[in-house]
Parts: sequence; C-alpha cells; structure tokens
Amino acid sequence: MVCWEKLLPHTVRHPTLQVDLAGLLRAYQACYPGAMYSGCGGGYLLVASNEPVPGAFRVKVRTAPGAKQRRSK
Repeated sequence: MVCWEKLLPHTVRHPTLQVDLAGLLRAYQACYPGAMYSGCGGGYLLVASNEPVPGAFRVKVRTAPGAKQRRSK
C-alpha cells in the first residue's frame, strides 16, 4: 500500500474518494492478517479465511482433476 502511494500518487488517497481505503485495509488486517488489495490499491480487498467475512462473498478455487492438493495440519 505504501509502495502504491509512492509510485501512483492519488490512487489510494484522493479528494474524490469517499472511502478511506487505507483505514479499511487496516481494519481488515487487524482481523485477517495478510488481507490486501488487488491491483493498484482500492481494487478488490482479498481476505483468506475459513470463517465467514462480513461484507464478503465466498470464492471457491477449483483445481484440475488429479492435481496435487496441499493441506495444512
């Protein structure tokens, strides 16, 4: 997020933006470490979680048949 602000000024903070994107990201990262925006900031907010996330929609990733799956213990 800091890099995006340095490389692309006014992408994350701009007078026309009505949402505090940096604040929103901080709030999600407090509950879901590793949460991050897609693209150049302010795109989709990506959160990996086994639990439901407020305001989110669930994405199911399918793999090719026979592909090895790694499972954490």
